[in-house]
Amino acid sequence: MQAQIEEVFNSIQGEGTYAGARQVFVRFQQCQLHCAYCDTPKSRSISGSCSIERTSGKGDFHSVKNPVDRDFLIDAISKLWSPSTRHISLTGGEPLIHADFIRELDTEFPLYLETNSGFPDEARKLKDVIAVASCDIKLPEHDSTRHYDELLKNELETISIFSDCTETFVKIVVLPETTIASLSEAVNGIASIDQDIPLILQPVTSKIHVKTGQLFKLMDFAAEKLKDVRVIPQTHKMMGLL
Repeated sequence: MQAQIEEVFNSIQGEGTYAGARQVFVRFQQCQLHCAYCDTPKSRSISGSCSIERTSGKGDFHSVKNPVDRDFLIDAISKLWSPSTRHISLTGGEPLIHADFIRELDTEFPLYLETNSGFPDEARKLKDVIAVASCDIKLPEHDSTRHYDELLKNELETISIFSDCTETFVKIVVLPETTIASLSEAVNGIASIDQDIPLILQPVTSKIHVKTGQLFKLMDFAAEKLKDVRVIPQTHKMMGLL
């Protein structure tokens, strides 16, 4: 089996509850969304090549032809693994588009899924092979789709699927225009699944900063329904890492 992959490299996770952990990142191509803040727009579409780091953490990439097969990818991951590396981060693009390929990886290394949560049927295929599920919820102001209500329904279903059987947390990007009103449906949805699911509010990385007072208000609102609410920025951007 083969998959369209954008890049493979070893770096430090910069988002969510595992910020600071070292991982081998496998960035898949294709995404069904078009979020206004997307920082990997190239990976939304298919290309004929994939960039693979030769040496762990060195940034010495070489190009191979897409699609990439399972055995080649496992070999590339193994060469990039290091003593401090903890997971294979499956990111994108949207990795759930490639759920059948991911299931076929059958690797000894723990799988850390970074998903926009839009494909619950694909999530069911992977619920017993994923070690950690980092599930996004999009807000109306993210301009990710014309069918927001359907997306939110799918996101909450995906979160419910993973939270039943694996370590799961939810990440929501906060824009300057994000309000309690725009956040409320997502928070209520998470709480209806499990109040113990951690919620990470991630201020958007841009020239326009989200004000601290705004973050405090959003945190307090969410914490009325959820037990673990945190603000974590994109720390890899602060460190100048991929």
